[in-house]
Amino acid sequence: MIALVVGPLAFTPAVGCGGLVVTGVVLDFAVQMNMVLGQREIYALHAASRNRLNALYMTSIFIGGAIGSALASSLYEHGGWTLTATVASVFPLIALVHYLAVGRSVAMATA
Repeated sequence: MIALVVGPLAFTPAVGCGGLVVTGVVLDFAVQMNMVLGQREIYALHAASRNRLNALYMTSIFIGGAIGSALASSLYEHGGWTLTATVASVFPLIALVHYLAVGRSVAMATA
């Protein structure tokens, strides 16, 4: 989705600022939606395990964000935006390939 928003910006620098705002809003929406879906899964569980799992979930979100920020800073320093964007694109692609290969069958089996 981000590629669809950012792609045309490479050819029209005059609307770059507005495009970056739209990209930021779309990205924030996607992150928030992902967190809501994760919370929904947690709150569907038995009450005894819900609190601990929620704490673990939120802790992993914050630790992941901190690690991602540290890595992105280092990547940007060494290779600029191209390296940062390339590495950042690899993780969702790995997740997609994993979901297509394994995740669907696991999700179907637990449903």
